[in-house]
Amino acid sequence: MADLTDVQIGSIVWNMIENVPTYISGTMQSLVDNEIYFSENVTGDSIGTTAVDEKYQPAIISLTASAVLRMMELQGADVSNISLGDFSVSKGQGSSTFGIAEKMREDGLQKLEALGTKINYFKTLS
Repeated sequence: MADLTDVQIGSIVWNMIENVPTYISGTMQSLVDNEIYFSENVTGDSIGTTAVDEKYQPAIISLTASAVLRMMELQGADVSNISLGDFSVSKGQGSSTFGIAEKMREDGLQKLEALGTKINYFKTLS
């Protein structure tokens, strides 16, 4: 993978999840940007939105997919079937969108933790 923009990451997430309502497409870029900012805060690194490095992409994609699924759940989207790549869930007796969203969020957080956190030490003059 090469460096991607926030719009390209949004497109990947859009294609990853089936049956995403069209009204979410207008907020997709802001969802990606929010997850990029979150990732910057967790890692302590400057990631940016115009050239997201390959090492951050898997975490940001997972976190954004989680945000999209949570938004679909909150908006009451009619999601009888959810597909994430080869994984597919049929709603049946109850919505499982929230459960999938939480698993995607956990996956994204684990990927961020694997990157580590930048720690800065400063010496004070006393």
